[in-house]
Amino acid sequence: MAEDRLSPDLGRLIDRAKAAVGSLGTESAEAEGVALLVESGDIYSGATDDRGGQSADGGAVHRALKQAEAAGPSEVLAAAVAAPFDRSETVLPSAESHRLLAEIDPELPVIVKKYGRWVMSSASQVGSGS
Repeated sequence: MAEDRLSPDLGRLIDRAKAAVGSLGTESAEAEGVALLVESGDIYSGATDDRGGQSADGGAVHRALKQAEAAGPSEVLAAAVAAPFDRSETVLPSAESHRLLAEIDPELPVIVKKYGRWVMSSASQVGSGS
């Protein structure tokens, strides 16, 4: 997926990941929000306060994927990962989220925060926060 095709939706994608984690109402370092942009232009999000991925329903990526699947088949074009209240200088996906995003597509564009700036990398290159 070409980055220029994603550009108009990047801000919306980041905002949805932030809103997802914000809806948890926690400042826990274990919280994570993930938003997925699909080819229809829709964005689906999920959040968890268990970055270890041990939650019963599989964590933030799993929750977002379930919403996307319920809406019908659609290719995931990009993802964004956020932490509570956007206070962290660096926000990487949890190990479980990293694994699931790479399973969707190792080259999936994933937006994370590194050293205070939002950056895009591929799912296989983005690393994990645990």
